[in-house]
Amino acid sequence: MPLRARLLRGLHALSAALVVLSVLLGYAASRNAATLGIHIPAGFASAIVIAFTHAMTMFYFVGTGVSMRDASGSNRRAAALLARADALRRQLVWPLGIAVLLLIAATVLGGGSHTGWLPRWPHEVASWLALAGGLHAHLRSARLISGNEGVIRDLEEVLGM
Repeated sequence: MPLRARLLRGLHALSAALVVLSVLLGYAASRNAATLGIHIPAGFASAIVIAFTHAMTMFYFVGTGVSMRDASGSNRRAAALLARADALRRQLVWPLGIAVLLLIAATVLGGGSHTGWLPRWPHEVASWLALAGGLHAHLRSARLISGNEGVIRDLEEVLGM
């Protein structure tokens, strides 16, 4: 697997670990086993890394798709591979988008609950939803990145590269 794919999959593994860590730190803080001074910065830093990872994943799929289209030109044998690459990208757009929205909601609601403007439960529910959505997106991303790299290899064979 090329370095770009390994690095991106590594970012997804890190992001999955960070979202789990943020939720665990939140529960530890609610039981006075950790402080909000740890949970809040860790959660905020996690949100930034996770949003970056999702954005990089979309740029990866868009960039490799454009490169594959440019390299294949009008090669008719490559058309099926390009359609496969587009199908992989389409399978990822919604999970990544929803995961980012859930992450934003959990972060904003966390600020509201920390200031006392909201009770704790909306942040807690949003955090669990962000955890589930994020883990789903990370697992799907890892599978689809591997699939996209397979399409790239197949296209290189078809084009004799």
